[in-house]
Amino acid sequence: YGYFSLIGDIEAFAQRFAKTLRKIDHEANVERLHIVAHSLGGLVTRRALQIYRPEHLGRVVFLASPHRGLYAGRFWGGLLNLFRCRAVAQMSDVPGSYVNQLAAPDFEFAAMAATYDHLVPEQSAHLEGCSDFRIYPTMHTALLLRQDVARDICNYLEHGRFLDASLTKEAS
Repeated sequence: YGYFSLIGDIEAFAQRFAKTLRKIDHEANVERLHIVAHSLGGLVTRRALQIYRPEHLGRVVFLASPHRGLYAGRFWGGLLNLFRCRAVAQMSDVPGSYVNQLAAPDFEFAAMAATYDHLVPEQSAHLEGCSDFRIYPTMHTALLLRQDVARDICNYLEHGRFLDASLTKEAS
């Protein structure tokens, strides 16, 4: 599943993703459906799972998703909204923003953050209720390229925890 994040809004992306989840649920022979989502994709996933919950939903992993919003959303949101980039404004860190009104997840999930992420701070990537939380010494997009991240994701999807529990951290 994919979308062009610079045009559109979280609700529209989530509606499309929920439709895809429903189709997978009804057409595919799936024992367990795990979801791994990066950045904005985590917010889209949270909302999509409120709209439609697959019958065989497994675990969910969020990589550097701004669950508590972004300063950049507050700073740039109004301007980018003029160019149909509503998702940035929806990710604002102000209390009444779209992202800060999303219901807490009621499914099993873990979250990851990047120490040198100048877009999504660690405290925004952490979400109350996660079964595991890990911070990696890397940047926002580089999380997607690290072997240790991939190994931790695979271990979490299979066993419900990241590999080395001693590395698990609390959000700062």
